[in-house]
Amino acid sequence: MILPMTKITFLGLGSQKEAFLKRLQEVGVTHLILPAETEEPQEVARELQKVGDAKKFLARRLTDKKATPSQNDYEAVCARRDALAHEEASLQTELAILKKDKALMLPWGDFDPASLGALEAKGFKAYFYRLGQSAFAGLDLSGLHSFVVSDTPGEVALVVFGQAQPELGVLPEKLPAKGLSRIEREIEAANQRLTAIQAEYAELARNLKTLEKAEASLTDELTYQRAVLNTDGELGDKLFLVRCWSPMAADELVKKIGPEFAFHHYAEEPQEGDRVPVLLSNKPAFAPGEDLVGIYSHPNYSDFDPSGLVLWCFTIFYGMIIGDAGYGSVLLLISVLLQLKVKSESPMFKRMLRLSYMLSCSTIFFGLISASYFGVALSDDSPLKSIMLMDLGTKEGQNHVMLVSCVMGMVHLTVALLIKLYRTKDLAALGWILVTWGGYLLFDGKVAGGPYGEIGQWTLIAGFALVLLFTSNSRNVIIRLAVGLNGVLGVVQLFADVLSYMRLFALGLATMYMCQTFNLLGGMVFDAIPWAWVGALPAVLVLVIGHSINIVLGIMGGVVHGLRLNFLEWYRWCFEGDGLPFKPFRQVAN
Repeated sequence: MILPMTKITFLGLGSQKEAFLKRLQEVGVTHLILPAETEEPQEVARELQKVGDAKKFLARRLTDKKATPSQNDYEAVCARRDALAHEEASLQTELAILKKDKALMLPWGDFDPASLGALEAKGFKAYFYRLGQSAFAGLDLSGLHSFVVSDTPGEVALVVFGQAQPELGVLPEKLPAKGLSRIEREIEAANQRLTAIQAEYAELARNLKTLEKAEASLTDELTYQRAVLNTDGELGDKLFLVRCWSPMAADELVKKIGPEFAFHHYAEEPQEGDRVPVLLSNKPAFAPGEDLVGIYSHPNYSDFDPSGLVLWCFTIFYGMIIGDAGYGSVLLLISVLLQLKVKSESPMFKRMLRLSYMLSCSTIFFGLISASYFGVALSDDSPLKSIMLMDLGTKEGQNHVMLVSCVMGMVHLTVALLIKLYRTKDLAALGWILVTWGGYLLFDGKVAGGPYGEIGQWTLIAGFALVLLFTSNSRNVIIRLAVGLNGVLGVVQLFADVLSYMRLFALGLATMYMCQTFNLLGGMVFDAIPWAWVGALPAVLVLVIGHSINIVLGIMGGVVHGLRLNFLEWYRWCFEGDGLPFKPFRQVAN
């Protein structure tokens, strides 16, 4: 549900402004109303950014999560991390240059380029050339003092000695000032220092909790300083004015603030045009739905909380898309292992774990009623077939599941339209409900010979009449009918939305066929090797890899398409969205 909000305005002494805001932050149940263009405490923001960057960087290098911090000064940790990062960047640049120099020196062997100075002192120079085999074959080296240092299929390394640069049509190479052995020693030293830096990073990562505490404290300081900078002052700052939203009654909030402040307050209900923050509150069974709703759009204050409906509909769609009891059992096992191995008290983790159990059980349920167990074909006398309600193995069964998918879509959209009808008393929504089911009955009567074809025809006509007459509230008949006619065209969108639910059938069928394909491949590998005990290993490997891929694809399809049917097809008919999440002005540091 969406908790009701009260706008509360506090007017107090300017001398108590900072202390009052600090107390308000400690209470932590208000959403401050700040200007659209807020002034930011830049120094604190930079410090928080520095700590956050260091924390993210070192978190990837933490090897012992239970390690005791060796440093309580976060500034020292950040400074050392910055110094190491600067040194590492310099070493990486130096290493890249050294590797380039090594590549230049390799064809010429290990010698000290400085030794060429003695030759130059006598008026001679050495010129170094690297040429392709075809270019070398065309050179005229007669009369030149030349020496081939290396000759490979790719190139020839040639040295020419002389008082002047020979005219060979190519430019000589400029060699590094260091010899090959010296370059290799420096590369080794740089790599050793880089290894030492990585070890020091790991040691610094032991102080991750120190950084986390500092980040929380700086976050509190940032929100506090932002509130101080953007709180209005009156009468030359002799008074302060603080406006906020709170789900708590004004009198109760005043009691929590305490008697040590001199201020006046008044409360008012939200007015039309107010940008009211939205705070969702649901029972644990529906709490994971809040996270799902937040993926797409937060409800606005005049909207309704779709968390429960989105959660349970998504769970049903997800289970139907994967629809295999074997896969569901694997997902359930993963959920159990997560609960046993991950010791986290995070509310987010608890909600996600609860959602994981729900999705696993839904997948098992749809696998049971479709008799799908890792795609293994069941015999006709199997007791497991007695609970099969959806048969994807036959053409008739597939047609039935296709129809079930469409009916599920019609029910889902009908719920959306009923919500709209209840909340807005919009008779056009009732019209679309009649159009939806009238169209179904008419189709059933005309195509399948159902008994309610004529009832469906008149229901359809009544629905279109409601849409035509009540899409617009204008008193002008011409405008009302024109808008109504345009509204009637929405039947195309309604039809497309209903058909969109066929993806439940299509994706479920794809999962089943993939299961069967990997089973077939595993059997082929097993049969291809004459010794059963030898063929079992690659066959099992094919099955494990194949079904793992199919499970991952199923999860992706279940999440994407399960949410899409809620966020696009369903939201379109009842949900406004674009709400402002409630952000409590509170302390996050313990």
